Amino acid sequence: MHRYMISFTYTAPQGIGFMSVEWPCKRHIRSMADIIKITNDLRSNGYIEAVVLSFSLFADPAPASKAAS
Repeated sequence: MHRYMISFTYTAPQGIGFMSVEWPCKRHIRSMADIIKITNDLRSNGYIEAVVLSFSLFADPAPASKAAS
């Protein structure tokens, strides 16, 4: 699993909102099609007119979850 920092804008009640979130991905972001999917996911989660501004891959992979023993 790869982790990205995604920065985006969206329409907020008082104007424009800016936000950055940690975004887990099963594969690397490689094309505009991947950005469109992320944008659509943001919009479906309530971020009106979301536009991805930038993304950056974290240096280390996400920690693996440990099964309870």
